[in-house]
Amino acid sequence: MSRLPAGNYAIILTPFTEQGELDLKSLCSELEYAIAKKLTGVVVLGSNGEGPYLTAEEKARVIKKTGEICKGKIALVAGAIAAGTREAMEYAALARAAGFDSILTALPVYFHLEFEDVKRHYSHLAKQAGIEITFYHVPDCSGLELRPEQVAEIVAIPGVDSIKLTVMNREFISKTIELCWGLDCQFFIGTGLLVYEAMKLDAKGPFCPMCLIAPEDYRAMYDFIMARKWQEAFDLQEKLRLGGVALFAGIEADYETMKNGFMAIYNSPFHSQVMSHTRAAHHLVKEALRLKGIIATSKVRLPYAGVDERKSAWVRKVLADFGWL
Repeated sequence: MSRLPAGNYAIILTPFTEQGELDLKSLCSELEYAIAKKLTGVVVLGSNGEGPYLTAEEKARVIKKTGEICKGKIALVAGAIAAGTREAMEYAALARAAGFDSILTALPVYFHLEFEDVKRHYSHLAKQAGIEITFYHVPDCSGLELRPEQVAEIVAIPGVDSIKLTVMNREFISKTIELCWGLDCQFFIGTGLLVYEAMKLDAKGPFCPMCLIAPEDYRAMYDFIMARKWQEAFDLQEKLRLGGVALFAGIEADYETMKNGFMAIYNSPFHSQVMSHTRAAHHLVKEALRLKGIIATSKVRLPYAGVDERKSAWVRKVLADFGWL
């Protein structure tokens, strides 16, 4: 049985100083903001948290500080994104020692992996890590392409008690959730842009950085869904979709046009999609958090660039237009 309660989970953006070093003061600010806004949980060292770009020592510091600030106050999930099982086990040990509830585990592909290799990785973690495993399926970033039937096989492994599914496709999401019905697993959607749709299919909430940008809207939408007030929930999801797509796109364009483009991708036949090499948007989310006064800088790790003045102005406009500033 999963230790993770249903609800809204914020992806924590790992903050850096202008010199590119860890900014633990801003990290504490983010975590305390999430607690104050009554979010259900936080996720550190995820994709938008730049987990793959931090050193092992930096990851250990983030996990330790997060445990110190949040243990007993909010559900805790630590990213354990590693191409090797041994490295993932090391992150699991750190998370367990810091009082985390689960580790979020994606398996990036370097050499080709057979599906039996994938199952071996998750089976070993589930048996030996001593902490709940949240299977993180994010093929656009990890390169690990699985069918819904294979995702369900991973979820069926004892000890894999939750899943974060980050696939922007209706057909894939609905089929995967259907196959996971009856399994003892908490199912979370990996985007704040499809919470309404996913929760109607029995997902338990989002893991998303947008929960930090618009926490009141996400809480209200979640409460409407739980109360089965579908129209009110849909109206809020449309607002969050319009603003979220615009923010993540980072380009000056009509909000409705961008949202419709996203929904066309979501509703397209799965095998017709070309969704690989997703454009990074964490620099834009960091700029939003900076403008909201939550973190000190929007610095990101090389090889990615930060925001320029034009993009900063666009982020500010989106936040202001949707009442998030």
